[in-house]
Amino acid sequence: MKKYASLLFALVLALSLSVSAAADADGYVYDDADILSTDECAALNEAAAAVSEQYGCGVYVVTVDDMADYIDPDAVTETGETGMAAFTEYAWDALGLAASYDSNGIMLALSMAERDFQMLAHGDTANAAFTDYGKYIMQDEFLDNFREDDWYGGFADYIAACGRYLEANANGAPIDVEPSDETEEEYEPLSFGDKLFFAALMAFRFGLPLGLIVAFIVCAIYKRQLKSVRRATEAARYTVSGGAEITAREDRFTHTTEVRTPIKTESDDHDSGPSFSGGTTVNSGGFSHSGGKF
Repeated sequence: MKKYASLLFALVLALSLSVSAAADADGYVYDDADILSTDECAALNEAAAAVSEQYGCGVYVVTVDDMADYIDPDAVTETGETGMAAFTEYAWDALGLAASYDSNGIMLALSMAERDFQMLAHGDTANAAFTDYGKYIMQDEFLDNFREDDWYGGFADYIAACGRYLEANANGAPIDVEPSDETEEEYEPLSFGDKLFFAALMAFRFGLPLGLIVAFIVCAIYKRQLKSVRRATEAARYTVSGGAEITAREDRFTHTTEVRTPIKTESDDHDSGPSFSGGTTVNSGGFSHSGGKF
């Protein structure tokens, strides 16, 4: 059973995050798990600061040894979140990130104990730029690095991706699913009855004499396209001239049909992925989330 921190202990840990932030220059990288070197933190801070200031949206990194040291991962928050989603909202508040960039920002948090990651976005700009689909596909930018324990490379790719997403949103084209084609109308060809009705309208439109001629021509053309079909009642109608004679019957084995059902793998589930209808799902606290394992 996981241990749960008391309120006082949580406050102490929140303070430790703040101390790590102060040590990291501009305060965009909070490496409480100590998985980055001092030089790596400085470089990531510089990159995150540049993107954040350019687009008015904070880009943050948070790492901890175990998010269960900060919150009860099974408890449901006021916004309806649990686990890492709840932890990122806790970290957002504990670090006072709402005070920067008019409360717009995106955070990538890692909990090393269970190798959990979570992305959080907050604010109108962040939630518009980082859609549900956008956050999902952004995972491919850094998960390959994290699975190789390349923490610096993964965070660097994440920050660079945030810059591209914010740029796309600033240009009025946030990264999201393609528009649905379901609204496109499909037209079926006219039936023979519809065509006859159309011919009658032509007769009325052009006057009776000319209209009758036009209608007659149209009907004659469509009539030629019809084929008479009548069910035969005698077997002789299905034989060639001279009849048919069966003199022998012989069964020959020609082939075997083998049906195989592929075994479903985890990669199949990942490839299919969740479905997205577009836009961003925001909870009552103004947060949107996306996460998983690395």
